[in-house]
Formats: sequence, structure tokens, C-alpha cells
Amino acid sequence: MPLPPAILSSLHVFDAVARLGNFGAAGDALNITQSAVSHRIKQLELNLNVSLIRRTTRHLELTNEGLRLANAARNALAEVAAALDDLKQEKSDGTLVLSVLPSFAAKWLVPHLTTFYDSNPANRVSVLAQDELADLRRDPIVGALRYTRNTQPGLHATFLCKDWLVPVASPSLFKDGKIPTTPEELSKYSLQTDVTGLPEELGYSWIDWFRAQGSDFEPDTIEPQFNRADLMIQTAIAGQGIVMSRAMLLEQDLFETGLLVQVGKAIPAPASYYFVTLPEKADWPKIIIFREWLKEAMSETYTKISQILY
Repeated sequence: MPLPPAILSSLHVFDAVARLGNFGAAGDALNITQSAVSHRIKQLELNLNVSLIRRTTRHLELTNEGLRLANAARNALAEVAAALDDLKQEKSDGTLVLSVLPSFAAKWLVPHLTTFYDSNPANRVSVLAQDELADLRRDPIVGALRYTRNTQPGLHATFLCKDWLVPVASPSLFKDGKIPTTPEELSKYSLQTDVTGLPEELGYSWIDWFRAQGSDFEPDTIEPQFNRADLMIQTAIAGQGIVMSRAMLLEQDLFETGLLVQVGKAIPAPASYYFVTLPEKADWPKIIIFREWLKEAMSETYTKISQILY
């Protein structure tokens, strides 16, 4: 049954009073007078034929009926506000707010965004660099880039590309100019450990790499350690040891500038990259535009890297 206009127009006023506990504060929040707030509440009570607020000289409190209506009004108004926000964001242009691993944001996404802006000048991307998984229903974001084996149930996931794990170091680390390539040769150097907090099954362990080469060598833990993959890459550039890195993070430092060199065979990474969003947002025009660009750009990088690695 449709609600009478008089009730609908008063619900947001009642919600403000219930939240703020004061007619004057509610009036200030809504930019109306305190008497106007009081009048709206009285009209609402008359229309519903119930008492919603118990008034005293010092404070007010909600009746049982008022509590029920306050909870319902809060949820309904929040849902309407979210729907209105979605309608505004659903346009083909505007800003996308994304959750991205800090290392991937710094080493791949941000350097490539210029090409996205060149072809989509009306679009912008706000990057929230986060190690923890964002809650797409609760947090103020519309999508996320994930490096994972299995995407989270209930999300719309688009496969982007795979990756490699590759040992890298600064050329300056090898004073004689001889770059190590075999497990036996690598075992003589400091092998820095990545402690990014990623799950163990994602295979960042040096033990996994040596086993993939048919070696049972287990390197000792080297201090200090770093909890971000991009910091580990900077450690290698500084000549402080050999680092195991995801190849997608090395496009500039290894394949373009030569700040790093590959010092051992690359092995397939156990996880892949995905773009995830809520199913109801998957067909938003601006999400489709960004997702298709992202898939093509990352695929190009992966193909280029795969052709160079040995």
C-alpha cells in the first residue's frame, strides 16, 4: 500500500530526531527551524495515530512504536541513499574507486593509468592501496584487483592474467660480472624473504622455487625483512640481495630500465589476477570500460614478459 505524501515527507525529519535525540539538533542538520521539526513530528503522530516520542522538560525518548519506526526509517532511508548514489555512479564516465594491493598499485597500475586516461579522458580512477580484502558491500569502493587462486563467492570476477615468480638482483651485486643462474650458484648469496602477509599457498617461499628446480636446498632467513613486494624490489635494486618477485611488478625495473637482472629460472605463479565487483554493478558502463582496458593492458604486459623470461 503506498504511503501518504504527508508521512513520506516527515520520515526524514523523524529519522533525524531519533538519531540526534534533540529537536534543535535535528533542525540544524536539516536546515529548518526547531518549531518546524516539532510540527512535522506532531503531524506524523496524528497521521499514524500513535505516540512516537515521549517528551519531558530535559530530554526526549522514543516510545516502543517510535523505536520500531526509527529502525525501519533508518534502514529504508539508507537503502534509498545507496540506490541514489549507485544511479549517480552508474554513468559511463566519472571516478572509479578501486581497492588494489599496494605493490601492484605502485609497480603496475599507476604507471599504466596514463594510457587509460588518454583513451578515456572523462574517466578517473581513485586507488585505495590495501593489503586486506575490502568488503565491496560495506566499503566505499566499486571494484578490486585481486591476486588469488580462488575468487570470493558472491562476487562477479573477471580473469585478467597469470604471473611468474622470478629471482632478480641488481647487476652491482655481482662484482665479477658473472650472474648466477643455477640453484647451486644462488644458494651462495643472500636470498631475501618476502613477508607480504599473502597466504602461504601463493608460493612466495624460496623453498618452493628450489624445489621447482629439483633442489632440496633450504635457505636461511635473512634480516631485515619487508612486508611489501615493492619494497623487496627496491631492496634488490639497492644491491642488498636476491629477491623473488612477481614478474608483473618488474615491467620497468627488469625489462625496461635494466636496474635489475634475472638470476634464475622463472616459475609459474600459483595465483592469478582478477577484477572483482558486485554482480549488480558488473554491467555499469564505466566499470565495463575500465575492466576491458585493464584486461587488455595486463594481458599485453604478461605476454611481453612471458616472451622474455627463460
